[in-house]
Amino acid sequence: MLEVLKCDGASPVCSQCRKAGSACIDGMKLNDKYSTAYVTSLQDRIRWLEATLAAHCPEIDARSGPRINHDNSFPEGERSSIALSGEAQHSAQGFVPPGADTTQPERLAHEIGLLSVTAGQDLRYVGPSSGYSFAKLLFASIGRRHTNRRQNGYAQAKPTLASEAFQVAPTPLPSTLENAVQLSQAYWDIIHCQYPILHQPSHAKLMSHVFFTECPSPIAAFQVFMVLAISTTILSRRLKLPLSAEGYCVAAMNYFDKIPIEGSLEGLQCLLLLQMYGMNNPSMGLNLFYLNYQCIASVLDLGLQRDVRAGRNLSFLTQEMRTRVFWVVYSLDRSLGTIMGRPIGLRDEACDLRLPVDIDDDGLLAQYPIPRSESSPPTSTTNTIHLIKLAQLNSEIKYIANSISRSTPVYTYPQIPDVLQWQTDILSRLRRWAAEIPQLSQTQTKLSKIKYHEVVMLLLRPSPAIPNPSHESLYLCNESAITTIRTFDQLYRGDLLVFTWQTLHSIFLATVTMLYCTWSVPSVTRDTSVETLMTDLNTSSIVLSALAEHFVDARRGRDILDELSSVTLRWIMEKHGKSASNGQFSQPLATAKENSDPHKYGAESEQEKGGQHSTIEAEIAQFNSEPSLPPQPFDDFFTSESWESLFGMPNDSGLPFQIDTIMQGVFNDFQPDFEFGQSLALDNNMLTGKPVL
Repeated sequence: MLEVLKCDGASPVCSQCRKAGSACIDGMKLNDKYSTAYVTSLQDRIRWLEATLAAHCPEIDARSGPRINHDNSFPEGERSSIALSGEAQHSAQGFVPPGADTTQPERLAHEIGLLSVTAGQDLRYVGPSSGYSFAKLLFASIGRRHTNRRQNGYAQAKPTLASEAFQVAPTPLPSTLENAVQLSQAYWDIIHCQYPILHQPSHAKLMSHVFFTECPSPIAAFQVFMVLAISTTILSRRLKLPLSAEGYCVAAMNYFDKIPIEGSLEGLQCLLLLQMYGMNNPSMGLNLFYLNYQCIASVLDLGLQRDVRAGRNLSFLTQEMRTRVFWVVYSLDRSLGTIMGRPIGLRDEACDLRLPVDIDDDGLLAQYPIPRSESSPPTSTTNTIHLIKLAQLNSEIKYIANSISRSTPVYTYPQIPDVLQWQTDILSRLRRWAAEIPQLSQTQTKLSKIKYHEVVMLLLRPSPAIPNPSHESLYLCNESAITTIRTFDQLYRGDLLVFTWQTLHSIFLATVTMLYCTWSVPSVTRDTSVETLMTDLNTSSIVLSALAEHFVDARRGRDILDELSSVTLRWIMEKHGKSASNGQFSQPLATAKENSDPHKYGAESEQEKGGQHSTIEAEIAQFNSEPSLPPQPFDDFFTSESWESLFGMPNDSGLPFQIDTIMQGVFNDFQPDFEFGQSLALDNNMLTGKPVL
């Protein structure tokens, strides 16, 4: 008679199974706790998580965590599942949760994008005004085809040093007050003309206070150091000098937790300075979208959206600074909302949209302030007011053209009976705005023209209200895109380019728009000189390369655009060649349009190419030697097999292409974690967008 051996519940293997040398399948069952099968499944789950972590976050060393206590006395069979570890690692990336829908949905309304822009966080929304549809159309298979190669390459380039290696020490004030004033001047020349957050004479008094007071006011110290941080960020990139912008930022952040952020205009000014730093210098990793809504909340809390006039309890200076700061938040909200394709936060109908008085900063202190006359030279305030008017036009386009729902109640936004007539009307208003740009300085004039062309592209490219623009609209859109690229090139070659997150998005989207119009509009295809197109694409690549020195993932956008540029050039050369042989084009291939001189716009010097000599003719010969697309009429191309062979998928505009890799580089740049001191955290996770645990 066989003896029945009962499990004594020992874990992870009972004593009977240990003696028999067999794997225990019922350990701890008598204690009504966890079976060995359950523990084994947990082990397999851990291995899968470790493999996933290694694949997507290679900079994290899993071996640095708590150690596993292995008992070597267990029989080998007990750990037979360990042999599955390798298989788990290989299958981790291909893991699909049960019930997951792996098929493409039929349609996403109005090019809605939910993108995985940050590892380990939920999907983020990117809407139509961001240019998502252009990237969706152009980068579908190119992004997918080269995703692994790029991700692996960039992952290997990530630093593996300890966080202590990136500690930044606070930078003390310059040796003299005069030096501090000189270092701060770039802020007033570049930032103040667009975003009048501060009052310059008042800031000069704060600088004296900080320099000559042993324990300065936290607000004064923060503003002085942060202005230095922003200004030295601009100067260090223009002059190629190692000015410690990050160090000044650390010094400013040491005072941040002592500032009354809530309930004071000065606190809101500090938040806006922090936002300006984040737009110009990505070292802090600030979430500008969250910070923007922090500023909107402060605007509403202080009542800056209402027209409160000077009186017994309110000076004229305070009245104007309230108005100016309101418009700074308004303009930033429109800018960020457009770039991210997200709804407007500070709505027009909830605000008294009064403009600032056209008086310079010194004039605000006069006993009887006098506004600037039309015959007087423009001031920085004149430029600010003009940009505010453009922000209002941008807001109108966001409301009407980029609202994703057309079935909302009538009271939510204006009902436009003829959207095409509205488009024509606002385009004429934009042109009047461009004709009236104040001639304040060469740099500010060019920056204003770039902003104008950005809004024109927003108006004319496909949108929820006008999903299929006319060829005439896209032709004008293409001209604005080309002008944007060339104007950035002029700034770059004159050492006047401002390296910001907005600049990165603008040059990227202008290039995407130009390529889209080249593919989509027969008149653009017909009139485009190959030489001119190559020059403009080369110009874009150069500017993106310069931005990549400060915004790491600009490199990814540049590489992808370079790949698509090669395809476009081969295709358009084939089109020109076949059409010329058939006598279809009235213009010869080498005929360039206005402003097509390659030496004037974007011809890369031998020094910038690292000494390698490369001419337009040599590049054309290179493209001629590569396989080209089959020649066929342009209008038939988008329904042909060539589309499928080029982009790797059928020409179905309803397919939601996967472009996570591209868009995360545009919207959420990777940066190393700098140590900015304990006061940076403040449990204020709204600044970084991290969830509160």
